[in-house]
Amino acid sequence: MKTVAGSQYHDRTQRVLEIATGAMSWSFFIIVIVVSYFSIVTAAYILIGYTLWWLTKIFGYSNRLIRAYWRMRLSRRVDWQLRLMDLNDTELALERLQLRLSKAKNWRERQVIKYYSKYLVSAHKARDTIMPPEDIYHAVIIAIYNEDAEILASTVQAVIDSNYDAHKMILIIAHEARGGAETAAAARALAAQHAPIFKTAVAIEHPADMPGEAKAKAGNITYAARWLTGYIEEQAINPEQVMVTTLDVDNRPSPNYFAEAAYCYAITPNRTHNSYQPIPMFFNNIWDAPALMRVIAVSNSFWVLMEALRPHRLRNFSAHAQSLQTLIDVDYWNVASIVEDGHQYWRTYFAYKGEHKVLPIFSPIYQDAVLVEGYWRTFKAQFYQLRRWAWGVADTPFVLRRSFHEPEIPLSSRIVHNFRQIEGYLSWVVAPIILAGGGWLPLLINVEASDSILAVQLPTIVSLIQTGALIGLLAPIASSLMSLPPRPDRYGPLRSVMMVLQWAFVPVTLIVFGSMAALNAQTRLLFGKYLEAFNVTEKKRIARPDDTRN
Repeated sequence: MKTVAGSQYHDRTQRVLEIATGAMSWSFFIIVIVVSYFSIVTAAYILIGYTLWWLTKIFGYSNRLIRAYWRMRLSRRVDWQLRLMDLNDTELALERLQLRLSKAKNWRERQVIKYYSKYLVSAHKARDTIMPPEDIYHAVIIAIYNEDAEILASTVQAVIDSNYDAHKMILIIAHEARGGAETAAAARALAAQHAPIFKTAVAIEHPADMPGEAKAKAGNITYAARWLTGYIEEQAINPEQVMVTTLDVDNRPSPNYFAEAAYCYAITPNRTHNSYQPIPMFFNNIWDAPALMRVIAVSNSFWVLMEALRPHRLRNFSAHAQSLQTLIDVDYWNVASIVEDGHQYWRTYFAYKGEHKVLPIFSPIYQDAVLVEGYWRTFKAQFYQLRRWAWGVADTPFVLRRSFHEPEIPLSSRIVHNFRQIEGYLSWVVAPIILAGGGWLPLLINVEASDSILAVQLPTIVSLIQTGALIGLLAPIASSLMSLPPRPDRYGPLRSVMMVLQWAFVPVTLIVFGSMAALNAQTRLLFGKYLEAFNVTEKKRIARPDDTRN
């Protein structure tokens, strides 16, 4: 029986769960419509309650965004490479830090010191389990299909420019055989050119059409990670000493990323049971992308930033890091999965019997907003990218079934994780549509609604709540303006004005590129129309990206 890529099950129960998962959003809409038809008052109270609930969530998101953005700003001012030396004697480092705090010249410097002190205090508490920083290696796997060689070169250069000893780094350019000879030649040339800089730099070609593999990123990076495991064994290095970061070809780590990741890894006692999630910032080409794509890019960036303050909800997304020992323990990535990052969270969670967390790294990794040749092709590419992300809903049957087979995981943990998995994908589809048009539903469905004062007033009530929710947009607007790279000379001041006015498109982006993309993914799962391949998002830049890392 054919089933969704990435699942270990191939039976009738699996298909029933896929149908139920795919139908959940449609079921919600049907229930609301039925209730609106038979009970106007009940429908009105449901819609008002749901809208008010989301109003409180929006203000909660805004509050976390402000605090998380401030933490990212403070983290940027910490010299993490220098701070790694503090781990050799945390008690002495704490004394020096207190002295620095007493001599701080201004408020901002004191805030940076106080921010870092929390990390140092944690390190001191875990001093008996600290891994010596000099023992830590970074392996960087850059996955490429057939993208422009200049984009790959800019990513490699960003790795080189990091504030970390390159001789403690292993660079792997993982390219696809089906990507063509030109891409392979570019990957080999870059690896050979920069090999003297790193401990080693190689180009690893992933063979085409390997049995059991989807045409997706997971097979490529798994093949590269298996090569890495062999290399580490030859070098007699403990796999626990190696952090593996996977990057897409357009990902440009900020200078502090590798040092901050190494610091967090060194001070975490149960380090192999964790994933390490940097903040993705889709800002490389933000000035060149169309307004709709800019709003989506900023929103996606800030969503992970907000979730970083709630590590219990954080999941692997896009570029992320794990110990090589962790990858060996979970058998790398699922090569049959289309969405390897989110699925990797669940594989690790179950492999370690629930003892798994995703820890935030507040150093960004800069990525491209969706931009291809022509507006219509750009819109299609954006829709396909978000549909691919929403295909993570296909993990829900896998999570439900594995939960029943893992009695060693506390029942409360399994219940909470299953609820978050289901609620997250349901809200992805339902919330924007209900918030935008739910207030008119009883009037449209029930012919007697015009006789109900509550039903007639419902659009006005919902509109007032929506107006209040618009205040919540002030935080992302302000944060986005402060996060933007410098405006390129090719654009005038009007482009800066548009960076503010573009937020009027939020309802469109949430419904068309959010709800509809997620609903498409769930409907495909419902009818068994599985995504068979990873739709690679075409990369296009008008010019060399401005430096977003300063």
